Amino acid sequence: MKNRTKTVALGALIILMLGVPASFPPKRSTSALRYVLPEMRRPDFWIARLPEPDRVIMSPGEIAAFNKEIIANLPDTVYDLTLYPSSLTGGKLARLITERAFPQKDLYHDGRRLDPAYFENLRQEMNLTGIKQENPVGYGFTVKRTDIRTFPTTDMVTGKPEDREFDLFQETAVDPAEPVLVLHTSSGGEWYFVQIYNYRGWMPASHVAVAARREEWLDYLRAPSFLVVSGSKLRLGYNPCSPELSELEFSMGAKIPLADKREIPEAVDNQSPHGNYVVKLPVRRPDGGLAFKPALVPLGSDVSTGYLPYTRANIIRQAFKMQGERYGWGGMFKSRDCSAFVLDTYRSFGFKLPRNADEQEASAGKTVSFQGEGERRRGQVIKGLVPGTTLHLPGHVMLYLGESKGRYYVIHAISACGDPKKKNADGSLRRIPLNGVVVTDLSLHRVSNGKTLLESLTVAKQVEK
Repeated sequence: MKNRTKTVALGALIILMLGVPASFPPKRSTSALRYVLPEMRRPDFWIARLPEPDRVIMSPGEIAAFNKEIIANLPDTVYDLTLYPSSLTGGKLARLITERAFPQKDLYHDGRRLDPAYFENLRQEMNLTGIKQENPVGYGFTVKRTDIRTFPTTDMVTGKPEDREFDLFQETAVDPAEPVLVLHTSSGGEWYFVQIYNYRGWMPASHVAVAARREEWLDYLRAPSFLVVSGSKLRLGYNPCSPELSELEFSMGAKIPLADKREIPEAVDNQSPHGNYVVKLPVRRPDGGLAFKPALVPLGSDVSTGYLPYTRANIIRQAFKMQGERYGWGGMFKSRDCSAFVLDTYRSFGFKLPRNADEQEASAGKTVSFQGEGERRRGQVIKGLVPGTTLHLPGHVMLYLGESKGRYYVIHAISACGDPKKKNADGSLRRIPLNGVVVTDLSLHRVSNGKTLLESLTVAKQVEK
């Protein structure tokens, strides 16, 4: 081997000395993404293939009607918060708080296995003894980006001692100015059990401002003029005058009410509002009550006045704005998982999708099933789908982009794929980390069972009537 290496090196040196360009065989890529060409990582590649990229698929009124269908399909998951009961019976509230049972398997925090006393402390903090026969609902808004947790704790709890990426108690991230219903308070008063339009769980009480009157809550919720974050994220500027508003961060699709012209002062926190949108944001008073303050969003920000037009081109553009960002289970790392990626793309147009992938699969829309279909038939079905269709498989969801040279491409937030050449003893595949929003084809293998994404598809869902 050493002699062969010297011979190759000597030959290359002679070629260079003679001025003849050396030609070596290209190195074959072993990447899981080897079928994704550089041009496929650009939205225009896919938009150019559409017959009517800018045709409006559904009007705002049709989207509002579609949202009602979502609620009808998933009445215990997605809510019109304005129609939520003003109080809950003790039995109903107890069922909501305890619907997620304590796990029976071994769990870890900071590498240490959790003992029964840990869960008993959580149970005490849930304040089940504080539930009354009738429990009034409070009305509030989040005042910063926050989280909904399975149980009232910020502890990162994992299934393996060494895990630092999957917090099993993390349910979802929530933007500032999100309407919440306060259903219950923990024993120590540091946590609220809340309901947002598509999720419920425990949220830090200090991250919520509670309205004194429901009407005040409704007025802000129904603000007629608002911005929608059309970029992947929006971060407000540093604000030394109102630190509670300084560098607040919103995700794509977040709705931010605009201040009424009569509410705009000559200076907002000692800065001229010229060259800015002036928005109205909820803040928390010292007593936990709700107040509002104006804030500035530069006109050059990636935002829209009202929701974006619902077109195929806009679906693809919105999705690609998140490409390359880190995968974040349940919104960890200020990022997104697979279903949040889909949700944020579609809420840019005003859709109120469920939060989780299986719930999105059961939501409204045109549904195509892959159950019982072989690989060839699956390919034929996919060819008939429109770009922007959501593709579902157990525990995962993707956005369909299109077909190229017999391969079917998607963009999705994915943590890992499997290496089909390296199997573990339990039949699973060696994990290849991706941990990001990426364009792939459907030949990727799943870690758990070795099947390809194409083989694993259960349902395709077109988000339209």
